[in-house]
Amino acid sequence: MEITNEVLDKVFFNDGSLRDIYVVDVNLSDWQKFFDWIRTSTWDIVFYKDGHVTFETDVAHFFEEKDNHHILMSINTNGVLINCHFFSEDEIEFDIDPKEVKSKSKADDVFEFMKNLSKILDKESILTGENSPEYPLVTVNPDGTLIISAC
Repeated sequence: MEITNEVLDKVFFNDGSLRDIYVVDVNLSDWQKFFDWIRTSTWDIVFYKDGHVTFETDVAHFFEEKDNHHILMSINTNGVLINCHFFSEDEIEFDIDPKEVKSKSKADDVFEFMKNLSKILDKESILTGENSPEYPLVTVNPDGTLIISAC
C-alpha cells in the first residue's frame, strides 16, 4: 500500500498524544524472539534502567526488575524513536511520537518495523492512538499485509 499524505494526516496527526504499537497474546518466548531479532537489526537500540544506559539485555530480568526500576528500550528507526517500557509480559507495547513522523519515508520506516515484528512473531501488530488498542489505525498481518483503517 502506498503511503499518502492522507495516511500521514489521519494516522500520524499531532494532537499532543502518542501512537502505540501493540502485539497482544504474547509470552516470554515471544519477547525473546523479538529481542533476538531486534539485536541483529541495523537500528540504533539503547536500553535504559532508571534513566541510565544499561547493557543488560535479558528480557526476563527486565520484567523481574520493572516493579523497582524504570526500564526503557529505545529503537531509533531513522529518526523515529520507538520506545518500549516493558509494561506486561503478555503484551508487547511501543510508543512513538507522531511529531517525528513528518514524511512518507518516516511512516514507511514505522510500517516496516511493524511488518518485521509481525513476521518474526507470526502475530498481528496494530498501531493505535495512545492507550486505545481497541481502535486500530493500522493493522499489519503476519504475512506483511498492511491495512489502514484510519482512511
